[in-house]
Amino acid sequence: MVLRLLVLFSFIFLLTPMGGAFESDSNSQNFKNQIQPFFNSYCLHCHGPKKSKAKIKLHLLSESDFSKEQNLKTWEKLLEVLKSKEMPPEDERQPRQQDRADIAHWIENEFQSSLKGNSQKHSSEPTVRRLTNIEYENTIRDLLGFRLKLIENLPKDPQKPYRFNNTAEFMLMGPEQIDRYLENARRALASAIVDPDKPEVHRTRRDWKPHNLDRGLGLDEVGVWGNRRHSPHWGMGLKSFPKTGEFRIRIQASAILPPGITELPLRLVMGYSLNINSSTQRMEPVGTVQLRNTLDQPRVYEFRGRIENFPAKPGKIVNGRRQADTMVVTPQNLYDDGTLNDGQRPLEMPRAVIQWMEFEAPLVQNWPPEHHKRILFESSLRQENPEAYVQEVFRRFMSRAYRRPATENEVSKFFKIYQLISESELTFEEVMRETLAMVLISPQFLYHTVQDEQVSPHYEIASKLSYFLWASMPDEELMKLAEEQKLLDNKIIDQQVRRLLKDSRSNSFVKIFTSQWLSLTKLKTVPINKDLFPRFLYYVPRGERAGTEEPYRPTIRDYMFEETVGFISELIRENETVSNLVDSNFAYLNQPLAAHYGVQGIEGNQLRRVPLNPESNLGGLLTQGSILIGNGTGTAPHPIYRAVWLREAILGDEVPPPPAEVPALTDSAGESAEKALTIKDLLAKHREDESCNDCHARLDPWGIPFERYNAIGKYQPMVPKEGTRVRGFDKKTHQSLIGYQAYLQSLNTISIQADARLPNGPRVEGMRDLKNYLLKNRKEDIAKNVLKRFLGYGLGRELTVKDRFQVQTIFERSKAEDFKLKDMIIAICQSKIFTGVKSK
Repeated sequence: MVLRLLVLFSFIFLLTPMGGAFESDSNSQNFKNQIQPFFNSYCLHCHGPKKSKAKIKLHLLSESDFSKEQNLKTWEKLLEVLKSKEMPPEDERQPRQQDRADIAHWIENEFQSSLKGNSQKHSSEPTVRRLTNIEYENTIRDLLGFRLKLIENLPKDPQKPYRFNNTAEFMLMGPEQIDRYLENARRALASAIVDPDKPEVHRTRRDWKPHNLDRGLGLDEVGVWGNRRHSPHWGMGLKSFPKTGEFRIRIQASAILPPGITELPLRLVMGYSLNINSSTQRMEPVGTVQLRNTLDQPRVYEFRGRIENFPAKPGKIVNGRRQADTMVVTPQNLYDDGTLNDGQRPLEMPRAVIQWMEFEAPLVQNWPPEHHKRILFESSLRQENPEAYVQEVFRRFMSRAYRRPATENEVSKFFKIYQLISESELTFEEVMRETLAMVLISPQFLYHTVQDEQVSPHYEIASKLSYFLWASMPDEELMKLAEEQKLLDNKIIDQQVRRLLKDSRSNSFVKIFTSQWLSLTKLKTVPINKDLFPRFLYYVPRGERAGTEEPYRPTIRDYMFEETVGFISELIRENETVSNLVDSNFAYLNQPLAAHYGVQGIEGNQLRRVPLNPESNLGGLLTQGSILIGNGTGTAPHPIYRAVWLREAILGDEVPPPPAEVPALTDSAGESAEKALTIKDLLAKHREDESCNDCHARLDPWGIPFERYNAIGKYQPMVPKEGTRVRGFDKKTHQSLIGYQAYLQSLNTISIQADARLPNGPRVEGMRDLKNYLLKNRKEDIAKNVLKRFLGYGLGRELTVKDRFQVQTIFERSKAEDFKLKDMIIAICQSKIFTGVKSK
C-alpha cells in the first residue's frame, strides 16, 4: 500500500514555480498560501472530496498533521520520494529543482519542530517481547553448557518477508506455549543435573574388511554410488544407547583419491537407517571431516554430541511387547563435482575406506560432568547448611537465567517452591530439576531483560549486545562489565562488539539477520524444471522414487543459502564496505557452487572466499543463486519478483502487493506467462492494461536487467526462440546428460534483451550497468537501508519516524567511515538509541 500512497502523493510535487525558498518563520502561511492552492489546482480532482484514490484526501491535509503521530510516516515518505526524484512520475510535468528543495526544507523544518524534545522519548521505553525460538534454544545452550534441540517442540515463530521477527509484534506469548516451555525445561534439566551414581556405559563396535574388490567397491568402502550391502554405507546399528548424555564416535578411515582430487568430505549422520526405499527417515548430522590421508596412512577421527539430539526409531511391537528403540550411525560420501546426475561411475569418484567404527555413551570419565557441577556446585555448605546451599544454587542459576542479579524476594519464592516439592518422595536431584524448571518458564527468563527500578541499565545493555550479536544470553565477561557499570563507555563497547563478532556464536546473528533481511526462505520452495535444468538437483536414479530429489544429503540449494550467509559474514568479519553488497571482487563458494557457476579450480565442500575475474558475471548479492532462484519461477527468471526484492531488501523501499482489482500477469499476458523462458515482452503486454501500468512502469525496469540470469541462478545470455518445444531427456536419443545438455544449448539461439530505462534514471543494459548505476547513484540509499536493518534488528522493534534524526546521526558517522559494516555495527551499539541514554 505504501507504494500506491507514494504514487498518489507524488501529485503534491507537480508544483508551479514558487519563486524562492520558504521562510522558516512562516511555515503555516506558506502551507496555506502556496501548498494548499497547489493541491486545489493539481491534486484534488483525484484526491479530494469527490474522488479519493487510495483513500487519500489531500484537501484535509494541513501543517498541524505533524503533531499527529499517525501522519508522520506519510510526511517522511513524501520527503524521501521528493529528494530521490522518484515522484512525480516521469510522464507528468516536473517541478523545478529549486521547488523540490523548498518543499523538502519546509518538511524538514516541520519534522524538527514536531520531534524536538521527543526524539529520545522512545529510546528508554521497554519493549516487552519474548525470546525467539532460536534465541531461546541458544540461551538454554549457554546457560547449561551444552546444546539441546528444543525448537521442534515449540510452535513456529511467525515470519514475514523482509521483516525481522524478533519484535514485540511477532514475539507474543500464548497459553499453549507455557506447556511446551515446561516440557522443554524438564527435559533440559533432566540432562543437565545427573544422578550421583555413574550410569551404565553403552558400547558398540564394528569392523569392515576389503573383500570382493574384483566386484567393484570393497566391503570397507563408501562411494558416491555402487555401495555394497553390509559395507559401512549401510551403517552401524547401535546395540543399546542411553536416553541422555554425551557420546563419542571414533572411526579409522582413509581415502582413495583419483588423480586430480585431493580430498573427500565424509559425514556421519545418526538416527533411522537410511538404506530403505523412503525419503521420510529421520536423522541428524553428527559431523563432517575432510579425508586427505590415503590408504597407507589411515587416521582415527573422533566425533562427539548429545544423544538427546538424535532421533531413535521406535521399536516394533512383537507379540504384544514393544521392542527396544533402534539407532544407526551412517557414514556418507558427500563428494560433489556437479556431475552426480551424469551416470554412475563409482570407481572414477573418490571413496572413503573405513576399517572400524565404535560408539560409546555416556562419557563418564569425570562424574558428575561439568554441566552438573555448574549448577550443583561443590561446597561444604551443602552439608553444613543445606538450606543456605539451595538458596545459593538458586541465586547463581537465576542470576544467569535472568541475565541480571536475582533479588532476594525472587530467590525466596523459589525456595518456597523447593520446600513444597521436597515434601514428596523425590531425590534431591529430582527436586532441584523440578524447581529450576519453574525458573525456566518464568517471564524473567522467557522475555528480554529491560531496565526497571531494580535493574541497572548496564545489564540491559549487556543483554542487548549479546542478543543482537549472538542471539543468546550475555557471557561472564559481559555480566562482569555490567556489574562494574562500564557498559556506557564507548571504548568498552567497541572492544566488546569486536569480541562478540569474533566469537563463533555470532554465526547465529548473521544467519538469522541475513535470512530474514533478504527473505531467503523462498529459495527452497521454488519447484525446479528438471527438463530444462537436469543437472541442478541430485535425483534418485532408479526405483519407485526415480526422478525425485535425493534425500539425506546437502543440496545445491543448501549451499546457496550458506553462500549468502557466509558472504555477509565475510563482509562483517573483514569490515568491508556496503558497496560489496552490490558488487564484489570475490565470491563465497565451495566445489559444488563453483561447478554450478562455472568457476574453475575449487575443490572441497568447505565454503571459502574465492577471487573473481571480471568475466565471471558474479560478485555481490544480486547474482547469487539464493536470490535469483528464490525470485524466479523454477522455469524462468521473474523480473517482477527480482525487482521487488531489489527495492525491498537493497534499496529499502516498501513495495505493496498488487491490489485485488488489478489482473495478474497470467490474466493479461495469457498462458505464455507460465511457460515462458523470459517474460520481458510479456510484461510490456501486461502494462497495456491501464490499471497495471502505473505501478509496473516504476517496478519492471529494476527487474529486467536480471533477465540474463536464469531460473537456477546461472548466467545465460541466450534462450530458445518463442514457441520452441523442449524435449525431455531420452537416453536413446541423447545417450547421457552431457549429450542432453548439448541439445539444450543448441536451442538457445535468441539473445536476451535485458535493457530498461530506470525511473528518473538512465537506460541500463544488463546487470553490469545496473550495478554501476546503483553504486554511483544509490550507494547512500543502500547504506542507510542496511544501517536501519541492523538497528531495527538490534533494537528488536520497527523503526519509526521518531528515530529519524538519531538514524541520521549514525548514518553521518558511518559515511565518514565509508560505510564499513563492522564499523557501522559498532556505531549502532554506541548510539544513544541503542544504549537508551537520554540526551541532557
